[in-house]
Amino acid sequence: MQKNEKSLNILQLTLSFENGGRKEAIRNLAAGMQGAGHKVFLGCVSHLGADEIDLTVFEDTIVFDRQKLFDFAAAKKLALFCASHNIDLIHTHDAGSLFFSSLAKFSFNKTPPQIMTFHRSLNFETASFKNKLRNMFSLIVSEGVITVSNARGRDFIASNLIKPKRLQLINLSADINRFSFDLDARNRIRDGFAIKPTDIVCGAMGHFGLEKGIDVVIKGFADLQQRLGEEGKSVHLMILGKGNEQDTSRLEKLISDFKVEGVIFAGFHPDPESYFSAFDIFLHSPREENGATVLFEAMATGLPIVGSLIGGVPEAIVENETGLLVDSDTPKQLADAAHKIIVNNELRGAMGLEGFKRCYLNFTREHYFNRHVDFYREVLK
Repeated sequence: MQKNEKSLNILQLTLSFENGGRKEAIRNLAAGMQGAGHKVFLGCVSHLGADEIDLTVFEDTIVFDRQKLFDFAAAKKLALFCASHNIDLIHTHDAGSLFFSSLAKFSFNKTPPQIMTFHRSLNFETASFKNKLRNMFSLIVSEGVITVSNARGRDFIASNLIKPKRLQLINLSADINRFSFDLDARNRIRDGFAIKPTDIVCGAMGHFGLEKGIDVVIKGFADLQQRLGEEGKSVHLMILGKGNEQDTSRLEKLISDFKVEGVIFAGFHPDPESYFSAFDIFLHSPREENGATVLFEAMATGLPIVGSLIGGVPEAIVENETGLLVDSDTPKQLADAAHKIIVNNELRGAMGLEGFKRCYLNFTREHYFNRHVDFYREVLK
């Protein structure tokens, strides 16, 4: 914060604060702003979905407990909270929260300016005409929209009936201190799964639904192991994440059908950075993707990445410098790219280093919150 600039009181508003990339993005933003002397509050429209330890970066937290779309009592609660806490701006993180904030503004005219970050994958929040009408109402009383990739910015404009007053690109980020390579963590995690120091570990992370493409990664890994032959026994796939019973069973059946060895379901962990240090390469093959915080976290750890040509993924990865790009939902291409990196130690190291440099120079938490504060001040002029 520059001299003579007023500190800001910002309400981060989301449906809930459950685990996922959006939660990490909001936490990174709040932590950076808090460190710079601003006050950041968390508001959850329906429920909290988080533990107390997740809330330390916020000045205060409130759940509005909305029961229906037009819940005027909950909307009034939002208006009163903004007034009592001198909120300068409401930053919403989904179309539902934006509508809730818009309802408060339209009904009580006591809420400050509002903006939204478009986190969702393609067409998730504009699938029906009803969604488009809801968004149109919200955008009329809003001051701007942030997108986390150019691809999703174009999608947002194409999918809605009106254009926002302002459209700002702010890429996602990683906490480079948290995700720095940790040799002790690498050895601890590998020892826990009986993985030799010289073995190669391919890492992947995401929920088990079709959207994140964990099934594509498993199929690609099966192809990779087959072409490596006997050497494939020293290559492992470690998957961080979880899914419902149906999705988990689908992936387990896939492993059985393809007779894949060396696949480790490591589960969901609040400290994925420890596991990232155990990886040698990161595989990310979603069918839909907005911006993917996980890619910047992988780069911060110094991992080369194989990613899909979908959504904001190509904007994070520099082809042949920080990783390789393949068509979405193509296990063979994924295996080709992973094989090229795995068998070449020099290439693997060079890509990992370039990825770290790219993250350090462009996608740190400091870059992320400074770009937001600049946009907040532009809106508040």
